[in-house]
Amino acid sequence: MTTKTLIALILLVFCLAPATIAQRSNTPITGEWRIEFTRKDTDEVQLNMSLGKQQNWGDGIKISELQGLSREAQNSPMDVTIRIVRDAGTFELVGSFRDGKGSGRFTLTPDQSFFSALATRGYTNLSDNNVFSAAMANLKIASIDALKASGYDKLTFDNLVESSIFQITPETIADLRSAGFDHLAFSQLIEAHIFKVDGIFAQQAENLGFGKLPFNKLVELRVHKITPEYMSEIQQLGFKDLNLDRVVEFKIFQVTAQFVNDLRAAGFTSVTPQELVNLRVFKIDMDFVRRAKSEDPNITIQGLVDMRIHEKRASRGIQ
Repeated sequence: MTTKTLIALILLVFCLAPATIAQRSNTPITGEWRIEFTRKDTDEVQLNMSLGKQQNWGDGIKISELQGLSREAQNSPMDVTIRIVRDAGTFELVGSFRDGKGSGRFTLTPDQSFFSALATRGYTNLSDNNVFSAAMANLKIASIDALKASGYDKLTFDNLVESSIFQITPETIADLRSAGFDHLAFSQLIEAHIFKVDGIFAQQAENLGFGKLPFNKLVELRVHKITPEYMSEIQQLGFKDLNLDRVVEFKIFQVTAQFVNDLRAAGFTSVTPQELVNLRVFKIDMDFVRRAKSEDPNITIQGLVDMRIHEKRASRGIQ
């Protein structure tokens, strides 16, 4: 899955369905809610809010943010009225709890001062979806202004919501700039948050011997979970001058220290990085190696690959 695909999926789950008809931001909005005490953090509950078929939003929320909800609802049936106060508006959740699970209807009353402030910044003709997203993401005017001051002054409304979801702050931007990334696109800031790319990680990558990597290569390291510990294992095997692309291949094809050591113990003491990748591309494991060695004690790495190819062709009836 590509980085762009992953980001698109995350945004689809959280909120950004397009509006079909522009609505005024002073109209109360209604929908359905569900709450469950299923979070690992006992100070949180799982909150799911749905705006018909247009949007579904699910995330953990601190119990302290749910005015009117007590822990008794986890064990006792009760009717509830819960308020969630956000800068963009106030949710009123009315319903009941049974067996630790709550459900009912909500009404969102937009905050007019908030949306007036948005309008002065150029965000007008907002839909119900937009209003709902702003409230659920806990969007703040101060955060919008801070992003503008950091150079991100041409963001779409959806970008603003994303910035709140993914906690893009001036501190985030300053940290990345200190690592040499002065002109990242907004979408790259989202990538940085998702894959935990920051100044510290950029320095770690440099310390691994890769030099100052471009941003997309740092993301690649994170995507493939190439850690300092993994690099240390590879270097201890004697592979000290591998470039990043080769290390990524090692990770993709599961070239491990155990596999290399077992190969060497089987007599392949001079196996090269390319040969290791070739073996794993053809899914050659130590069981296959031992069987091949029993048939031909002098078999080479290329011989192992040829044997695997021959067996695969034979299994498909190909001469």
